[in-house]
Formats: sequence, C-alpha cells, structure tokens
Amino acid sequence: MRGTAPMQWRRAFFSARTAPLTKEDKSMNRRTLTVISVVVLCAMAACVWLVAQKVSAQNAVALASPVYNPYPPGIVPSNINSELARVLAEVDFIEARAIARWHNLKPPTLTGQPPILANFGTEAVETLGELMNYDRNIAPERNQACASCHMPYVAFSGPIPSVNLTMIAYPGTVHLRAGKRTAQRYPYAPFFPVLQFNEEQGLFFGGNFWDSRATGYLLRNPDAHQAQGPPVDTQEMGNPDTACITYKLSKAVYRPLFELVWGKGSFDINFPSNTAEICATPGGASQFGGSTTPVQLSAADRTESNAVYDHWGQSIDPYEQSVQVSAFSSKFDAFLKGKYTLTADEKAGYDLFRGKGNCNSCHLDGRSTAPAPTAPASEDTGVAASANPLFTCFGSANEGLPLNPRNAFFYQTTPDSFGFTANPRFRLQRFGVRNIPEKRLRYLGQPE
Repeated sequence: MRGTAPMQWRRAFFSARTAPLTKEDKSMNRRTLTVISVVVLCAMAACVWLVAQKVSAQNAVALASPVYNPYPPGIVPSNINSELARVLAEVDFIEARAIARWHNLKPPTLTGQPPILANFGTEAVETLGELMNYDRNIAPERNQACASCHMPYVAFSGPIPSVNLTMIAYPGTVHLRAGKRTAQRYPYAPFFPVLQFNEEQGLFFGGNFWDSRATGYLLRNPDAHQAQGPPVDTQEMGNPDTACITYKLSKAVYRPLFELVWGKGSFDINFPSNTAEICATPGGASQFGGSTTPVQLSAADRTESNAVYDHWGQSIDPYEQSVQVSAFSSKFDAFLKGKYTLTADEKAGYDLFRGKGNCNSCHLDGRSTAPAPTAPASEDTGVAASANPLFTCFGSANEGLPLNPRNAFFYQTTPDSFGFTANPRFRLQRFGVRNIPEKRLRYLGQPE
C-alpha cells in the first residue's frame, strides 16, 4: 500500500536522531524545511498544471466530433469549454487524493455472524463511494464524473458560474447535450426516507431529487436510488446500459476495494467481446434501436450485473452521508451543542423562526415551537430531539412557478450526431404565466 514506505522512513529518521539539537541544527532544519516546502508546493502546482493540460488535450479530441448545439444565442456561455476543462482537472486532482486515501486505509476485519467488516469497514465503503464519485472513466467519453456537476467548494452543486447563470443544467458526456435541471446538492440528501403517501394528510413525503423521482422503492434508500440515475441518463454521463457501469468498475483501479467491500467474485460475469465498443457509445444512439440493454448478457450474468449496479448506489450513499459531505458543522449545530452563542440578530431571527413564524413546524430543527406567538423570546423548555436537525419535514409542494426559458433542455428538439433527440415532444413556443392545466400538460410532455 502507498504511504507505507514514507512512514517507515519517518520512523527510521526520528529514531536515528538521538542527540539534542543545537541552534545551528535548528536553523539548518528551518532552512531545509523552507526549501522542501517550496519544492513540494512547486511540485503540486506542476501536477495540477499537467492535469489541466491533459484534460484540455482530451477535451480537444472530444470536441473534434460534431458538437450538438441547437440553442439560440445566449443559452450556452462563451467560456463553456475552458470551464469544463477546469472542472475536469479538479475532479482528477480530488480522485488522486481519494486513491491515496484508499492506499493508506487500515484493513478492516471480517468478523461476526452475519460477517461484517469491523473497525475500518465504514471508512472503506465511504472511500469506495468517493472514488466512484470522482471517476470520469465511467462516462462513455471518459470526460465526466458524478462530481463534474457536484463539486465540494460549491456545497456539492454545479461548479461553473456561467452555466448556472445561463443554460441552468450542465452539459453531459456528449457535447453539448444538457440535462433537464440544475444539479441538486449532496449534503443531507441521504437522510430522506423512502417516498410514501400519507393518506390522512393527502401528501407525499420522502424521496430524493426535485420531483422525488428517486423513490428508494427497491434499495429502500432514495439517495442510493438517485445515485443510479446519472450514469445512464442520456443527458448526463450517458451510458447505454447499466451493465456498462459494472464492466467499467471491473476495469477500475479501485476494483480491489470494491471486492473487499462487496465480495470477491462480484465481477465473475461473461461480458461479450463488443462490450467496450458498446459502452463507449452514448446512450440513445440510433444504433441501439431504443434498447436500454444492448450489452447481451445471460439471465444469470444480468442478475450479477444488476447487483453490482445496486452496490454502486449503496457505495455512493455512505460517502454522501459521511462527514466529508454531510458534516452538520454550521453555527446552528454548534449552538445546539452549546459551543456557540447566537448574536442578537441571529437570536431575533431564530425567535421568529420558532415563534410567530412557526417555521419549525415544517423545517424541523430539533427544538420546540415557542409556547405562544406573542412570546417568541420565551424560554424553550422542551427536550431537544436526539437527532441532527435537518430543517425539513421531507414533504413536497407544487410552487406553480413558470418554466425557465433559459433551460437548455427545451431546445433539444432535433437529432444530434448519434441520431438522438432528447426532447422530441416539447415544442415550447411561448413562456410566461399559464393556467395550471396547461402548465401540467407542458411539463409532463403531452403533445399539444
């Protein structure tokens, strides 16, 4: 494993220094450390520059194929290519860091009945999910990872300001097929329950994503279900078959970690000889004739592949649930722990939130609603919930907003170079406020 040799070097070095340090030694050490620091920083900068050059070159190759651009002026930002290259370089850098973390993991212990990976098993599956999340090789063009639309420095949402201000949704592996919605954030999504309908209230609760379409019906985990969407979404990572993800995971550098977590033999699947060719072709291509399972597998192998794809979602979910993503580290969390005192303005806002505003009846904060709206500053004598505050009741609401004319998906009404039309029935001719039935018809895609 990586990291072992440096640790042995450190031990040998420090055990060899038995004599006390003189002033000259300390001065020399400071100068040496300064030089080393400069060298290390330069090396890191060089690595980032080289990655960026590599990504730019790969993007240039990708852009050599016909670019799909059915959009009117003003939809696609002028800096889209350089920004996509920038994000890919960042994805590669974070992936390299995750690989180093994997190689430095202490091995978990298989024990118990039923057997579990004790001690470091949780860290192992979280790291596996992180590696999957930053793996751009999963996409047919090897140019997009899950993280391409969910970077940590923007709360795991879209990292390109110009895209956020123009085309809304992000381009996928096919340049410039774009998604349907802006990228939703990862943090705290793993805590949503399975979608359910409350007959007493006549309301839906749970599910993941803007429309709760990731129900969690099979995996009993909406977040894991949601993670299975983008790899085979024609507008995103664009694989033509879920078996392609299984095939690519079998070739991944972190395959040993997958097999440690989910078992050896996970990839004992007889893939046909043309699998690589199929999986390098974006989903929706006319050559597939509408099939979503172009990789021809036996029934038994298809079952094994489906299990691996379930494990894909079940690995990304722990990463998104980890403190790396869902940290519960806000000032309010510190306030609940007694480690932070709210300012006067913050206290006034919180009194309104839990008092006259009655906000925390739906946006649950783990505390009581004030005894009466007339006494918003009264002491909260309730017992704090023994759970992290999620500020949601997991419900859904139709806010009746008009369609956004900048959403790039609306304009994808003609075939791209693969013969795929993302939006064949949406022929949006006018925008603005409409009655509810008309907006419903247009949103759901019924022909006019």
